[in-house]
Amino acid sequence: MTLLLVAAHSTAVAQNQTVRAAGRDSVVVVPGEIYKAGGFHRALLGDNYRDLWTTQITVPVLNLQTFHGGLKPTKEGGGAQTRSLRFDAADGTTWAFRSVRKGFRILPEQYRGTVIWYIVRDEGSASHPLGAIAAAPIQTASGILHPSPTVMMMPDDPILGEFRKDFAGMLGEMEQHPEKPEKGKAFADAENIIGSDSLLAHINTDSQARVDALNFLTAVEMDLILGDNDRHPDQWKWARFGKKDEAPWEPIAVDRDKVFVSYGGLLMSMARLAIPSLVTFTDKYPDPQALFSNAGEFDRRMLQGLDKTAWDSVETSLMQRITDQVIDNAMTTLPPAYAANSRTLAAKLKARRDGLRGVADRYYKELWRVADIHGTDAAEQATVVRSGDGIVDVQIRSADAAYFSRRFLLADTREIRIYLHGGDDRATVEGNVRQSIPVRIIGGNGTNTFVDLSTVGGRRNPTRFYDPGTVTDVKYAKDTVDEKANVDNAFNHSFNRRPWLRAYGKLIPPQQDRGSSIRPILGVHSQRSLGIYPVIGFTKYQYGFRDVPYATMMSADIAQATASNRMRVRAAFDKRFEESDVHVPVNGYMSQFEVVQFHGFGNDLPDLRGRLYDVRQRQWLFRPAVGLSLSAVSDISLGPIVLYTTTDSIANRFISQQRPTGFSKFGQGGLQLKMHLESRSVPDTTKPRLVLDVLGSGYPGMWDVATPYQAVDGWASAFFTLPVAKKPVLALRAGGKKLWGPFPYFDAAFLGGSETFRTEERQRWAGDASAYGTTELRVPIAKFPFILPLDVGAIGFADAGRVYVNGQSPGGWHSAAGGGLWVGYLNAAPNFNVLFTNRKGHHIVTTFGFAF
Repeated sequence: MTLLLVAAHSTAVAQNQTVRAAGRDSVVVVPGEIYKAGGFHRALLGDNYRDLWTTQITVPVLNLQTFHGGLKPTKEGGGAQTRSLRFDAADGTTWAFRSVRKGFRILPEQYRGTVIWYIVRDEGSASHPLGAIAAAPIQTASGILHPSPTVMMMPDDPILGEFRKDFAGMLGEMEQHPEKPEKGKAFADAENIIGSDSLLAHINTDSQARVDALNFLTAVEMDLILGDNDRHPDQWKWARFGKKDEAPWEPIAVDRDKVFVSYGGLLMSMARLAIPSLVTFTDKYPDPQALFSNAGEFDRRMLQGLDKTAWDSVETSLMQRITDQVIDNAMTTLPPAYAANSRTLAAKLKARRDGLRGVADRYYKELWRVADIHGTDAAEQATVVRSGDGIVDVQIRSADAAYFSRRFLLADTREIRIYLHGGDDRATVEGNVRQSIPVRIIGGNGTNTFVDLSTVGGRRNPTRFYDPGTVTDVKYAKDTVDEKANVDNAFNHSFNRRPWLRAYGKLIPPQQDRGSSIRPILGVHSQRSLGIYPVIGFTKYQYGFRDVPYATMMSADIAQATASNRMRVRAAFDKRFEESDVHVPVNGYMSQFEVVQFHGFGNDLPDLRGRLYDVRQRQWLFRPAVGLSLSAVSDISLGPIVLYTTTDSIANRFISQQRPTGFSKFGQGGLQLKMHLESRSVPDTTKPRLVLDVLGSGYPGMWDVATPYQAVDGWASAFFTLPVAKKPVLALRAGGKKLWGPFPYFDAAFLGGSETFRTEERQRWAGDASAYGTTELRVPIAKFPFILPLDVGAIGFADAGRVYVNGQSPGGWHSAAGGGLWVGYLNAAPNFNVLFTNRKGHHIVTTFGFAF
């Protein structure tokens, strides 16, 4: 009867499983028929472990009445993917039943039904269905603590009570849950078991709280061999086997859902460029930082006391313990139907074991290229001794007992940062050497005493000290924005316990302060007279100690307007400084986009179009500056500007006939002030968003500028989310430009184009002054799933603008109004618009992106 009920529930509950009885106490099940796919699907999204997911296996049915004397369900658990059900057993132990096929609560709900949603769901096939079963014997051989799961089918049994609907008929893995129950036997007979959050509190405050770092390193190197890419701090428990406070906490590796994970296929190989953690499981290792993308800070904190010699000893031990026989025996725990894949898996594991030393050495260097050493909130004495060429010994003592001692080598480490945190701390640095590793010592709250007796290359006081004297204003707190973005990553970051930083006139959470990152620049834009043009490029960031938001930024991009055969190449650089809002931005470009047509000067120019008014121009700009960041999104900068413009002299062109100032070659240099202000630095639709931009330039009489001239250009925007149904957005913009003195034509106050007057072509009117304004109402109408979640909305607008020449503006205000539809991704951030207007000759306007 139980087996029949299991089968009845299999389709509704067990997520596309096929189940049939196979004897009195077992069933035959196909774990994941949903992953069945043809050749084209596999080419795009990989073979992965589809053949295993769609293979029949025989598994026992969990007997809730007899397992460990009988089971009582207590609560549901699980993370972003795995559903689990906790049980108390009659013998006093605690057990967890964890689903084999993972759900996916990674994407926000608005992605449901999209192509991306189905792709992410399909990537469950990248996980080995029973990988945790095979990994258990290998972990046992390594000597680390871990649960040993058994694959079972959950029966449809009234004992399940409120959990019956969700768990009856589910294929899962039953394992003892690592905890110390109030009554009964603890996992591994431990005296106490805690989670990583409790461990963090201990090691932050108590110098006697110790982690068995060698055991943890063994577990980390096992993660490398097993290819587990999900080892954030919440995937660990900590066991203590002695009653004394100095007994170390030993790691328990839990939640082995991602061992052997392998993301194959063309799409994943492309996605891997942006998300390196989408690793493949082969006989060669990926970059350890990609594998441990959500565990690096955690690993660095747990392993801070181990030098290269300790790492070498663990690698040697593991390579000896994980024999071919251990791996082969582990494969026998998998179903016979998996035999062919298991042989391939065993060969990969043996190759990875043999290559462990190389990848572990690489991870060691990645972790300790910049070394963060953390003390506690107790009073401590740090001693740093520089010796030899590039040797630095660090010792930290508390209550006359040394609890941290380690040697660093210049060949591996380029900077050491010692955080002493709370308490009255003292630090002494000694040694006279030719070269050494830079050392920073951060005192934290308390009364801190620093003494630097060292010299490096004859230079005295080479050590950087922070928080000298009595300090009370150092802040530690959770980064709620980081937690909202990804709770696992935020938990990982919390193990690198750093105080909040002073930036933009306030305290902000600690930022990334090591390494680098590269982000692509990809976009599609449109402009009247230019047409549609794609933009492609990259931005590279380097990060440094207390440099906000980065140490340096370099970017480059190229745009090509194919319809008008014009190109633009841009480059930018920005240098930031430690705990300073001052920075040095540098910008430059070569652009054929700046002026694309010229009709002459005036507000009442005849509405004539055609190639006669076409302008072929190239403009080179170089602008270094000194900037002041007022917030994460607001900035002021001042610096020289060098501009060189060439305009082609083409027969039968209006500009060639008029030859205005600035034609055909024109060089100029001057001074430019830029200001960009925003009212908020994080998305918050409950508050208005206000934006102000001002650009002021002055060019003296030099180079090709015969008489000095000046220009001020400014525009302001405001966005209000209205508190009514659909939450429409009212967007307002006003702007203008004014010039004094004889100016080159390309610097005129132009009107026309999406930035100023969307229904007319760019630079439709030109003068020595301009004014314009626009009002938009953007109303979301509906959402529908496509490749990405798309929003459809209505838009209504009204534009007005005019230019002046010598104070005159005949013809008055130009105006246009209209409405249409937009289709955009996630609240219309990037979108496509089709607008119908009342403007003669421009009744239909299509654009990529809102006008502002």
